[in-house]
Parts: sequence; structure tokens; C-alpha cells
Amino acid sequence: MRSWSAGTGPAHWPASDSPGEVPADWSRVEWFGTGPGEAYPDSRQAVRVGRFRATVEELQTPYVRPQENGNRADVRWATFTDGAGNGLRVGGEEPFHFAARRWTDRQLDAARHHTDLVPGPVIHLHTDHAVQGLGSGAVGPGVLPQYRLELASADFAFVLTPLLRS
Repeated sequence: MRSWSAGTGPAHWPASDSPGEVPADWSRVEWFGTGPGEAYPDSRQAVRVGRFRATVEELQTPYVRPQENGNRADVRWATFTDGAGNGLRVGGEEPFHFAARRWTDRQLDAARHHTDLVPGPVIHLHTDHAVQGLGSGAVGPGVLPQYRLELASADFAFVLTPLLRS
């Protein structure tokens, strides 16, 4: 695990198969990729590539039952900053995916209602080389074969740059 601090608190970046954690006040997000809404391999007709801004809260899609949501795809870079502009820039050698939320995946999976999701002391930041489609297993078919994420080796890298404005 590599950690560093940019003045507002610790930022931890664990192994690539786990989410990173950044300080809760790094909640202003800007990215160049698909937006303004969420995009997954099998659900991206309502997005376009461009430069977008949102808060971590605005990245969430409030489905009736809490579930995986908020992914941004084909991202070239993303910043996560506080009100003064301090924070983190994530860049990729290739376009990547990200999602950021104030609760863990375990909390999201266990939640039955949005009131079950209590914001924690950090932002959980997921950066991925690839993600699986969502399918519609709750009301229809699961993930179609062409959108399944199959186990395979991949070489990719993220460049993490601290942003220090104040």
C-alpha cells in the first residue's frame, strides 16, 4: 500500500483490486470522460464524452433499492478536490472507469433503503481498467455475454498527482 498526504488528511491507495480512500472533503469532482450521468458497458446511450463537474453526492444514481451505481467510463483524467483546490488528480495511460461514494461496497450491498447508507469519514474511490455491464437481472436478463468481464491479464497504470493549491 502506498500512502501520501496533501495537507487535508491521509489518502490511501491499496492494491488495484480494492478501492482507495481519500479525505471526505475532497468531494468536488471534475473529469474528462463520459458524462454527465453514469455509464457502464451495456448502458451508455445517454452519455457523451466531455469535461464534467459534480460533487460526490451528485455522482450517485438513487435507485429505489441501493445498488452499484455512479460509474464514469472512458475517463482520461479525474480530480478530487476540496474547496481550496487541494486534492488528487488521477490519470490513466488508457481510458479508465471511476466511481466515488461515501460508503463501502459492503454497506451498499447490505442496504435495503437509502437511509441505510450513512456517509463515512472518507470517500471510497474506485478506479478500474474495465468493469462488467449491469444487466437487468432484477427485472429481466442478466449481463449479456458481450458485456461480461472475463478473467484475463491486463497491463495498465494510473498516475496519481497531488494537487496543492493553498
